[in-house]
Amino acid sequence: MRYRVTLESGPSMLVDDVAQRHFLRQAVRRGDERTRVRGGWVVTLPGGALVALLRESTYADSAQGVMSTDITVS
Repeated sequence: MRYRVTLESGPSMLVDDVAQRHFLRQAVRRGDERTRVRGGWVVTLPGGALVALLRESTYADSAQGVMSTDITVS
């Protein structure tokens, strides 16, 4: 499964499910607020910035490369 990670300021990237789960585990560890939404999660970072992690459609997956990465927000 692929996820679109979008920062409140606009930039986004496509990541795999391993990177998505890693980001959510980091959010839990840091105590960041997580909100379940249809298709994914919205995480509130320290300072109030929002990050959306939403499932991508299979059509979008075939049109773009997928990045597997560690997402670290401090």
